[in-house]
Amino acid sequence: SDSRVLLKYLSDRLYHEVRGKGLTYSISMYLSVSTGRIVLSLSKSSQLADAYKAVREIFQNYIEGETPWDEALAESAKGALIYSWAKQEETVTGLVEEAVRAYTSQTDSKYNRYFTKSLANVNTDDLKAAANRLLPEFLLSNSTQTVVVCNKGRIDEVVDDLSKFGMDIKLYGTFEDTFLNFE
Repeated sequence: SDSRVLLKYLSDRLYHEVRGKGLTYSISMYLSVSTGRIVLSLSKSSQLADAYKAVREIFQNYIEGETPWDEALAESAKGALIYSWAKQEETVTGLVEEAVRAYTSQTDSKYNRYFTKSLANVNTDDLKAAANRLLPEFLLSNSTQTVVVCNKGRIDEVVDDLSKFGMDIKLYGTFEDTFLNFE
């Protein structure tokens, strides 16, 4: 639960501090349980390298303690997550759907309720510990997987800009040629 709160907290900060500066149209972080990955998504970014640089600086400032963890923002992140998890069971239909999902995934039918309660117990010390465990991985190019989709006319510029962060980007002509094509 501390990782989920951390990602919501950071998504909100990134939205205000990166999108708010006009560096990207959309930015978010989320946990993909099915792939076992934490995803940072920047989309419709006319200034991708600047947006990525700003994200790296924000992460670094949290890791180094230069940016303090705000209790009110942590409570806001927890509240948003608790609401989104609780609303899944707010109707009889939603409750039945969650029970079926729990049965098919062989988890406890009360998982959502237990998880929602655990979210409420996360504090800023938990966020700091989770950030120190997870964020450094985003700063290492060899521990991340980066996918960029952009206009062919700008690809060389984007690759050059991102290579300044240690990224070694391989170019593909079509989606079908990539490692993402599972057919």
